[in-house]
Amino acid sequence: MKSASRLLCLAFALLIGSAARADEADAFRGRTVTLYIGTGPGGGYDTYGRLVGRFFGRFLPGAPGVVVQNMPGASSLVLTNFLYNKAPRDGTAVAVINQAMPMEQFLQTEGIAYDSNRFAWIGRASSAVETGIVWHTSPVKRIEDVFTRETIVGGTGPTSSTVFIPNLLNNLAGTRFKVISGFNGTNEIGLAMERGEVEGSGTPLESLKSYRAHWMREGKIRVLVLWSAQREPEMPDVPSIVELGRTEEARRILKFYASADDIGRSLVAPPGMTAERIATLRRAFDATVRDPQFLEDATKAGLEIKPMSGEALQDLVSEVATFPKDLIVKARTAREGQK
Repeated sequence: MKSASRLLCLAFALLIGSAARADEADAFRGRTVTLYIGTGPGGGYDTYGRLVGRFFGRFLPGAPGVVVQNMPGASSLVLTNFLYNKAPRDGTAVAVINQAMPMEQFLQTEGIAYDSNRFAWIGRASSAVETGIVWHTSPVKRIEDVFTRETIVGGTGPTSSTVFIPNLLNNLAGTRFKVISGFNGTNEIGLAMERGEVEGSGTPLESLKSYRAHWMREGKIRVLVLWSAQREPEMPDVPSIVELGRTEEARRILKFYASADDIGRSLVAPPGMTAERIATLRRAFDATVRDPQFLEDATKAGLEIKPMSGEALQDLVSEVATFPKDLIVKARTAREGQK
């Protein structure tokens, strides 16, 4: 009797598994996937998102069309809340959001209505080291100059590193950045720098190698600091923000914020999906970032591809929650404007 019961349970499990696989085989046939991007057109998130969008559908069962749609607002907080609360939970909605979003929920920024750990993290196209730069007409030559001279920089929304990293450096390192926020993406800030409305801002290193390579080539900007945990081999003389912290505690807080670089340009989906659907999306993403034509197009665009699996990315996001609560309180205070 027990043997018969075990065989019946096994047969039932196999039947359920076969049905789930059959459902996945037809999951996207005749459907359209929307890939949302939480920033305006033209920046790093948009560039990577559109590249993934051109290939992602080819590797999903049924080869659905993929439509890319920008949903900017508050440095992708608008999109992050939409994805968590309103987007369809069947795999037809995926997104590229600001890499700092997993940190934001623990910092209790106003307007947070999501839990990063409950998102389905699909995969990372690349890490994203950001840089603090100034326009060539600024008197500022090195980061040391910002310790003695007020330097006006442009930012987007409160959850953007273009706003909170300068504030952190003011409070934890002693710099004198003045942040003018409200710009709709880094493209607008770039134009403001060219017009002399602001002196600098933050921009991803990848953009200085691709669509903004002419800034470096023509000497239009100076890189003052890397918004990362360590220096980059290609820029050995440029310090990281962690080095600038005045105390060990300050350096730990700066490293917490710098961990966003590892999340980088990632694809994420809403909570509440089945394990099978998440696996389908992840394997399609893995195939996308290995595709020879995808890699060739990335090279032509000057984009680095440093992929991470969805499983590893999910673990990375979960680790953010382990940062000590007493330091979270201090990290929250340190980013709030100039002290």
